[in-house]
Amino acid sequence: MCEARVVIKDASGNELETVEDVTTIVPDESGLKLYDLYGGHRSVSATFTEVRLLDHTVVLTAIE
Repeated sequence: MCEARVVIKDASGNELETVEDVTTIVPDESGLKLYDLYGGHRSVSATFTEVRLLDHTVVLTAIE
């Protein structure tokens, strides 16, 4: 499986949200656009913090 779990944290490191089954992440004018396995997408105001390839996890930090 190629999809990843995306964890969005605040500046203090507290987990705000988890998005499952993400297949593609694309930068856009307001942050990042997350596309899921089912064809849906959503925009988040966040930046990359860490990508854990073996764990299939992407950690983002919310832009405040």
